[in-house]
Amino acid sequence: MTAVCTVCRTTELHGTRATFTVCQPCVDWIDDHLAQIAALWPQLPDFLERGRGHSGPRVTGNTKTSGGIPPAEAVLDLIGPGGIPDRLSGWDVWIRGERGLAAAPATGGADHRFGTALRGLRNHLGWATANLDLENFAKDLRQMAGAMRAATGDRDEPAVTELGTTCSRLALDDTECGGTLLYDRAARTITCHSCGHHLDPAAHIRLATA
Repeated sequence: MTAVCTVCRTTELHGTRATFTVCQPCVDWIDDHLAQIAALWPQLPDFLERGRGHSGPRVTGNTKTSGGIPPAEAVLDLIGPGGIPDRLSGWDVWIRGERGLAAAPATGGADHRFGTALRGLRNHLGWATANLDLENFAKDLRQMAGAMRAATGDRDEPAVTELGTTCSRLALDDTECGGTLLYDRAARTITCHSCGHHLDPAAHIRLATA
């Protein structure tokens, strides 16, 4: 039985990709999202004050007690404990562990932990895409990049976006798939991330409004 990509769950892995777990387009997708996250990270501090644009001044002092504009909670969630640096570090530690390499979670300030984790992920991505199921990693990258774009007011939509509705294709036991539907703006197609079912956008709209 031919294996399929663990990220898109649709592309068959054969020929030169037969020994991999991720197809080349999804490798490129992961690279692109890591690049998005790297580009958005230094912009986040500029949005700690509500209503400030990217050219606005950085926050100094304690805005919660100094009478200044309250900091944006969404940005604090991304740069604080459990935020982007810790999430990236968690994946870096996981991949290193799967590879049999000892790794401790990154320490130091947020910028240092972010940089350490990002370098680790990029360094080990080649091995990971040949050996690991990266579905959950890709889902978290999508969520992180989306949250960072929202927090910085970035209006550029990604080529592939996640729809709010789920796949209604029936399985053999008459239960709905329930997988995530992804819309490709360039190809103008809708594909289920779980079962690979393709749906015409016009048909999707009819179903959603029925």
